[in-house]
Order: sequence, then structure tokens, then C-alpha cells
Amino acid sequence: MPYIDTHCHFSDGAFNSDRNEIIEAALSAGLEFFFEILCSPEDWQKDPLFSDYGKNFYFAYGIHPEYASKYKSEDLEKLKEKLKGERTLFIGETGLDYYWVNDNKQRQKELLLAQLSLSESLSLPCVFHCRNGKDADDNAYGDLLDLIEKNWNFNSTGKKRGILHSFSGSDIDAQRALELGLYLGINGTFTYPKNSQLREIVKKAGPENIVFETDCPYLPPQNFRGKRNDSSKIPQIAAEISAFCGFSFSAAENAVYNNSRSFIK
Repeated sequence: MPYIDTHCHFSDGAFNSDRNEIIEAALSAGLEFFFEILCSPEDWQKDPLFSDYGKNFYFAYGIHPEYASKYKSEDLEKLKEKLKGERTLFIGETGLDYYWVNDNKQRQKELLLAQLSLSESLSLPCVFHCRNGKDADDNAYGDLLDLIEKNWNFNSTGKKRGILHSFSGSDIDAQRALELGLYLGINGTFTYPKNSQLREIVKKAGPENIVFETDCPYLPPQNFRGKRNDSSKIPQIAAEISAFCGFSFSAAENAVYNNSRSFIK
């Protein structure tokens, strides 16, 4: 069974010296498709980096919440044009991040709402970023899911409406996300010793409600902590999820592959 990495950042400078070699290694490890996330106006121009892999790479274009204080209205117009590309699958990553910057929450929400509007007008699903703040009151998941529930009218014609990337919320957050038509994006953080709650959430959700991702070059599995991550780690992530959750390995792989593949036009 081939694999799909639903969230990678191969445009990152960490891959400048050996990008093609690492992509080739991932293909040899069983990866079939890569969903490259380009989430700033500067990143949008980097899709030519993948011209040698036209049949393997699909793209998400968006404005990450970390740029909420910097974006301009003309950036949204440029984004709208960029999203019309034939290999565009998603808007994203968009969302809320209260961990690193939490003094511009309203600006983040406005940026999110603008991209939800683009999702509706262009009939594109979304990849969502969400991270709670260090203070218990900084509940980014609650705010994000409320805004999606109240403001996002994108109809996915029976399919999931997007992916909640690198899920790190509570059991209630997971239930709400699934009810709102989102897959949970699961990556190397599943293997971290402290993440027992995440492992139980994934076990409860089942393979029909998750997709595999790496977020490379970030968040490698536990035995690669401190090293650059890449898509070749997806088979290991899949194996550890199946082993912990008691899923049939082949059945789980097939279900998760079909979840991810459903976004490809």
C-alpha cells in the first residue's frame, strides 16, 4: 500500500542542500503523493521547486496565523489567484495560534475568516493549524472550532471538508472536529512519551477519521528527535499507530490512504 504525506514543507530552507535526494528517498520508501503546504506570500512562489515531481506533488496555499500582523489586503487577492492552480488541493494552512503570539487574536480571527470565505467561493477544503496558548484561558481550539461552526458554509458534497493538522487538542476538540467534517492530521508527535492523551484519541477515532502527515522538517518521531524530519518517516508513524491502537495494519493503511486520496481531484 502506498502512502500520502498530507502535510510537508519541503520548500523549507532545511532542504536546500538535498531536496531532490530526500524526495527520491521518500518515494523509494513507499510515498506516492505529497501535499506541500505553502503558507506565506513568500512561500507561494516556491512551487517551481517541485517541477520534477509534477505527478507526486499537490499544494495548499494560505496565510499561516503567525503572519496575521503582517498580511495586507492585496495578499488575499494574490492568494485567490494562486488558489486557482490545477494542482491546488487546499487553502492553508490557516487557523489560530495562541502559543507564540497571543496579543493579536482578533487579527488572527479576521485572517481565518477571510480564508474561510475564499474556501467557499472557490470550493476548496482547508488545512487548519491550531495551537493553544500557555495559559489555560488561551483556548485556540475552542475559538477555531466555534468560528468554523458559525461561519464556514463550504459544502464538500459528502466528503470531509479538510484536515485539522498536527492535532493536539482534547477529546472534546477531536469529537467536534470530526462532527465538523475534518480529518485529524497525525504525525510523529503520536510517538512522544508525553502524548498519551493523543494516542487514546486516535485509538477512539479509528483509521477512518485520520490522515498521516509529517510536518517535515519539523516533529520527527521519537527515535529521531532533534533531527530533520522527512516524508520517509510516514511508514514508521503508520506502524506505531496501528501497533498501539490495535488496528489491522493493512486495513488501517488502506483506510488512511483512501482518506487522503479523496482530496485529489
